[in-house]
Amino acid sequence: MKFGLFISCSILVHFVLFASVFDIYFTSPLVQGVTSFVVGNKVSRVAKRLVLFVADGLRAESFFSKSSENLVPFLKGVMKNNGTWGISHTHIPTESRPGHVALIAGFYEDVSAVMKGWKENPVEFDSVFNQSRETWSWGSPDILPMFAKGSSGSHVHTHCYHSDTESFSDKDSSKLDTWVFNRFHEFLSNARKNESLARKLDQDQIIFFLHLLGIDSNGHAHKPRSMRYLDNIKLVDAGISKVVEDLNEFYDNDGKTAYVFTADHGMTDWGSHGAGDPSETLTPLVVWGAGVNSPKPMVDAASKKDDEDFLRLWKSELLNGHDVEQADVAALMSAILRLPYPVNSVGNLPTEYLSDAEEDKIELLRLNALQIAEQFAVKLQHVKGHSSQSFFVPFSKLSSSDIAWRDREIRNLLQKGSHLDAIQKCKELIQLSLEGLRYYHTYDRTFLYFAVLCSFTSWIAVTVILGMKQISVIQSQSLKLRPTVAPTIFGFDYLSFVFACLLFAVAALLALLKSPWTYYIYCLLPIPIWRWICDERYIVRAVFNALRSDPHIVRKLLKYLLAGLVGIWLLIGSFFYRRFLSPGLLALSVLPHLSSKRDIMSDADQVWMLLCWAVAIFPNLPTVGRHPNMGLVLFGGVLGTVMCLFIAFKSKTSSSITVVQCILPTFSSLLVALTSYWSSNTGTVPLIVHIASWTILLSSWVFPVVSSTKFYDRLYSIYVWQLSVSIILSLSYDALFCVFLCASMHAWIHVEYELMGDSEKRKNLAELDFHRENVSLDLDWEMREPNFSDIRRSFMLVFLIVNAFFGVGNIASINSFDVRVVLPFATVFNPFIMGALLAYKVLLPYLMVTCSFCGIALSTRMPLKTLCCMVMVISDVMAMHFVFMIVQRGVLNRAMTSVHQGANQMVQLQMKGLSITITTLHRWNNLYSSYHLKYSKHLFMDLPFANFNMPIWACAHHGASYTNLIAAFCCPA
Repeated sequence: MKFGLFISCSILVHFVLFASVFDIYFTSPLVQGVTSFVVGNKVSRVAKRLVLFVADGLRAESFFSKSSENLVPFLKGVMKNNGTWGISHTHIPTESRPGHVALIAGFYEDVSAVMKGWKENPVEFDSVFNQSRETWSWGSPDILPMFAKGSSGSHVHTHCYHSDTESFSDKDSSKLDTWVFNRFHEFLSNARKNESLARKLDQDQIIFFLHLLGIDSNGHAHKPRSMRYLDNIKLVDAGISKVVEDLNEFYDNDGKTAYVFTADHGMTDWGSHGAGDPSETLTPLVVWGAGVNSPKPMVDAASKKDDEDFLRLWKSELLNGHDVEQADVAALMSAILRLPYPVNSVGNLPTEYLSDAEEDKIELLRLNALQIAEQFAVKLQHVKGHSSQSFFVPFSKLSSSDIAWRDREIRNLLQKGSHLDAIQKCKELIQLSLEGLRYYHTYDRTFLYFAVLCSFTSWIAVTVILGMKQISVIQSQSLKLRPTVAPTIFGFDYLSFVFACLLFAVAALLALLKSPWTYYIYCLLPIPIWRWICDERYIVRAVFNALRSDPHIVRKLLKYLLAGLVGIWLLIGSFFYRRFLSPGLLALSVLPHLSSKRDIMSDADQVWMLLCWAVAIFPNLPTVGRHPNMGLVLFGGVLGTVMCLFIAFKSKTSSSITVVQCILPTFSSLLVALTSYWSSNTGTVPLIVHIASWTILLSSWVFPVVSSTKFYDRLYSIYVWQLSVSIILSLSYDALFCVFLCASMHAWIHVEYELMGDSEKRKNLAELDFHRENVSLDLDWEMREPNFSDIRRSFMLVFLIVNAFFGVGNIASINSFDVRVVLPFATVFNPFIMGALLAYKVLLPYLMVTCSFCGIALSTRMPLKTLCCMVMVISDVMAMHFVFMIVQRGVLNRAMTSVHQGANQMVQLQMKGLSITITTLHRWNNLYSSYHLKYSKHLFMDLPFANFNMPIWACAHHGASYTNLIAAFCCPA
């Protein structure tokens, strides 16, 4: 297999393997074709209308704490005198779109929406709004249109402010909530004058939805403990009080209005959300009005569901609260208005909130159970219809016939007056239906696991064999072992015949199972790969022969394999706990010296060791962004300038242009400090700051390309410009991290160059040129044979790339970032620009590592094909490990246990999913840079910085897509 063909096939194979993760884990849980159950006339209707208030970003702590009595006097009065309350438990990802879908549609995150950044659902869904007679809504353009789009008809009316109003640099974003309240009051005033509108408002089963985004925006910009955040809560409480007063006046106090107040998600102390911290997942719920229970005194505090001390501190000591899951709110609103439950709702009706008679509550709960059981029955028929009867394995605990039998049993118990037993049977049916839904949703998972495992192992074997073929001795020995005439069957090569039969058999089996077309790709992909492996079996025999003839190589290889496995496990652990990177960096600090077998460390070894120790400090620090520090940013800018001047002086590249470029890191840090000052004190960022920031960002891709291709000149230009952009996108010690990372990469180049023998050093580093012809046309500079040092370099590259990603935080979560990072570039909310900038911030350290390694490859004349194979094997082993560690829970239930002190399993899912992306993409960056380095003939592609253009662009593209998925992570401890 030619290396170019290997690259193309590798891209294809890894694209298929990455796509398989979405078929295994990220398929939509929504069941299509489900019918709804209409509430009969025997259940009396109390409420004619319902008002839903969603305070976006309001966390339970801020609402329930004892210090909040003065913030929400109206709602606290409701809790004490008029309604029922509790805590609503949200699910990961704690973002606005999934939160509102759970509240209004009754199902948790549709993981397939990850491809649309959680901003839009790729599958149409039913909602409480859709089941209502009329719904009027006011609020954010990012939320309201989603529910209008999914409605059947034109009865969902939306009124949104312009998206430019959502600015994170505003001094006070409470104006967003003021806009909503003012428009609602204007709406009622117009209804008094408009008879047609008044008639619509007099109907039953209507909903008013007020989406209040100001609290969330102020929390992002000023943090939840700020006065602006707390004042916004007070404004919302006063606004709700006025809405209730106006509706009572409009409807002449008819007592037919129900009210629901809650939040879509909470917020951490540092102003972010997306993960599973209690401050993000616990939100307030207050329900009052028509059809709602009145407050009850506390009977037994010890019987409370919540056992956390901080929860009990929030709650009133005199009242009973009833905690719910977020999707239960949709079922509650449907029950209050006697609407059919949304067809995809998995919420469990909290009957404690209803004031209806016991028989009516049980009837509503029975319909709730039947709605979920209907989803199970439809899903069962769908899976059964796409499976062979001979191979189909049904869910043992529940069947379609069992549903009808259980429904009759519930009705009989209701007729006998056995209310408690009827309620218990309803809950059993709900629980079994949800378990059955999970079973059929993951029905093909084991089958796909096996197919993916075969593909992974086969491609790792291909990569290893191709790497072995680069050793000339192995290649020559394999040619001697290969027979001149291959055996045949019926005139065909017997291997081709056997694998063709296997291909046909697998395809026939998939057709018998009625599998989707993607399953054919996953299952048939390993067959031609293993066919090629079998054809190269003589390479494997030659390797074993070589190992048998030299026990010393065997022992050395085993040592490297053992060390490599330990290192890979350390890398895998670092995806969960950043601190794992520190001992790895300490080991790397002495690894080059130990491999050199020198008694005394050189100056370069000592500098490399000290810089590794410095970089090892950062994974032990709190996640960057939680506590912005402009002093550290300014210090990082000054230190970056000093480092650039030192590199320029030592490499003798000093010139007037060099000195001017050295000022850029300091200038960038000043931009960040000025942005922080202006946004905090004036609520705006001057246009000149945006212009300067974008100019530096765009210039960072222009000036290095047009700079000299001399070794030091090119690397210096890359360091200066990319470091400057990194500092603009910094808020704290991440500016220092980039400086030390740059310095350590530059030291690594010198360490690797010194490890070469004197006979291998054909030129000094200053004499090297990245212009490709200077390398490929000079016969003295052809690539050397692979050696064991290349294994060390390959592992160091992978480790340093992972450290670049996780050194200052968990890149797998938007929770790890502060929105103020992008303020020098944009202040108006734009998920695409902000997501792209956050992705670029993540990729910048990666760019520094890979550009430096390009210099190492050039200076050490590394066998690039073997290097790429080794990096790919390490990455594939990690990726395969992560694929089978993914745990998906929370799509249909809340069974998200913590992994270790606050990191939950959905955090794992998204960290592993991102790790697959990282380990797949970073090797392509290295692969393309190395490949072009050897073969390219065009001047532009000869520039090393240009080598990273396409791969980095691809990484940024994928990274921006995952910045919101990414959407739910907490940082490793």
